[in-house]
Amino acid sequence: MNKVFFYHGVPDDLEGDELIPLTEIFKKRPDLHAKYLEKYKGREEILQRRIPLLDCGWNDVVQLLPLHPRQLFELQQRLGLIEELPEYHYFEIDPASLDPNRTVVYFKTAPGDENVTVQWLNDVDMSSLQQIPQATEDYYRSMVGTGEPVFNYQFVPHVVCRGSVDITDSRTVIL
Repeated sequence: MNKVFFYHGVPDDLEGDELIPLTEIFKKRPDLHAKYLEKYKGREEILQRRIPLLDCGWNDVVQLLPLHPRQLFELQQRLGLIEELPEYHYFEIDPASLDPNRTVVYFKTAPGDENVTVQWLNDVDMSSLQQIPQATEDYYRSMVGTGEPVFNYQFVPHVVCRGSVDITDSRTVIL
């Protein structure tokens, strides 16, 4: 099996060699506050979400994808949700670079907090997360023909790291 990596979009305004949580971005770069809140418009309740095991809020973590994002956009393209693959850039992060005492996998299989489970990173077989979840595929299919914006990572497990993530040794990949 191929080596597993985690992925995070490359921010346009990245400074330094770390990905940092929203709370840190807002402290260090208050000028970016409105820009980063925009992606939560209409879903502001996410920002109040607490992360079990890490005992912190959604604003205090960096979220990573456990599978290559190309899979998600190729499926959207096949379903007609997008015409072509976007030229998004992602950091490809080695899981060994993360502190397992600050990292969990956040599973959400449907709307509602009752559909959330959280496990420590070391307790999850990451090779089992290399395919698009059925809940994500079903969500994409439900969006066909609606004209509504699609949440690209809906119901995809998130690797969630409390605090910053060092990207010094991460390479950049393009969809």
